[in-house]
Amino acid sequence: MKTVKRAVFMMFVLSLALLTACGGKQETSPSGGGSNAAPNTKSDAQNSSAAQVKIEYFQMKNEVVDVVNRLIEKFESEHPGIDVEQNNVPNPENVWSIRLSTNDAPDVFTHYPHNAVFRELVKEGRVVDLTQDPLLADINPAIVDLSKIDGNNYLVPIALATMGVYYNVDLFHELHLDIPQTYDELIQTAEKLKAAGYTPFYFHDKDWNGIRQEVVFKMGMELDNISEFLDDVMNGNKHITEHPQIRALAERILQLREYGQQDSLGTGYEDALREFANGKGAMWFTGIWAIPSIQDANPNLKFSMFPFPALNAENTKLQVTVDTAIGLPAGGKNEEAARSFVEFMAAPENVQVYVDAGKYPAAVQGVQNNVPEMAKLSELIDAGKVYPTIMSVWPPGVAEEVGKATQEMFAVGDIDSYLQNLDTIFYNRYNQ
Repeated sequence: MKTVKRAVFMMFVLSLALLTACGGKQETSPSGGGSNAAPNTKSDAQNSSAAQVKIEYFQMKNEVVDVVNRLIEKFESEHPGIDVEQNNVPNPENVWSIRLSTNDAPDVFTHYPHNAVFRELVKEGRVVDLTQDPLLADINPAIVDLSKIDGNNYLVPIALATMGVYYNVDLFHELHLDIPQTYDELIQTAEKLKAAGYTPFYFHDKDWNGIRQEVVFKMGMELDNISEFLDDVMNGNKHITEHPQIRALAERILQLREYGQQDSLGTGYEDALREFANGKGAMWFTGIWAIPSIQDANPNLKFSMFPFPALNAENTKLQVTVDTAIGLPAGGKNEEAARSFVEFMAAPENVQVYVDAGKYPAAVQGVQNNVPEMAKLSELIDAGKVYPTIMSVWPPGVAEEVGKATQEMFAVGDIDSYLQNLDTIFYNRYNQ
């Protein structure tokens, strides 16, 4: 039965990636182009060298194509016997899984250790095990632990993603507000902003995915042993309402909406970004990926971020996902050259270039945070106060259902119904 399910899954993935896959590899140009790629500027003598090795770097983030091209140029100047072709395509996760499953793996690739499909192909033995590998020597130990799959490492983490509270610096200064260190202080700050005639929070509750991100983040930080508990629920051994802290968490998530704009359920992510950038809201909870967009929307806005505070300050920590991590396929034909490229990309001086361009926190020790807006988040990462996303092993569809159930709670304000809906979503899920 598992073999049949796997075959059906791969047929489904193939249908999603068909247009991309049948088009073959797409080499990017130095400016990030595809079909209009600029010609290779290397000399004919170099290209014709018998010792020349060509490797493919299959990376999944369109927004970093340009900085990766710059790094490839530097690598090739230091390794004249190796050519690196960057490959960035639509639907990259689907294309990657097809290629590994059909023994057409790229020499080097990026992926995400929390990704369910990646974990499945790891279990099939299609990715090189890097546990205790020297390639991980400079990686933050907390991130190495966070990236493990069944106790082993299969990717070299480079850059991270996390979430926090954006805040309007000038407004906080005007009202003499301190950065809240606990949840109660956050509510007190919201009360002061509301009393002064400002909207304390902007929410983008029209998008179930943004709500899902918030719920998952707060469950992971505030609920004891939540991953093990949810595993018991999905195995049919417990019910959601048996967790002693979950009702209080739902109450706090709903309580925050009292300090938001009037129609948060009618506000999407882009709307909230624009309104925060224009000074309409004092705070906004979302990911670090919004930093460049806010700067583009209003270059004059002074804003920064602080960690969403726990009930007790000492328990405040960050949910961190690995946003860029590099791996090698099992049985790769150019593994020596590929390893040298991974070593180069993981070197602190090159990671510095990468994270400065992408405005990410680094997973590598010795890399400076040159994005002042996320300095307070980086302090927690450097201190190892991080935790993995609890949804890495959730079955397909669960995350969306959690987001939509929380939307319904915001609409009707019924916490009892919300908890029952969560129980319906999770209970015995593994056996359905």
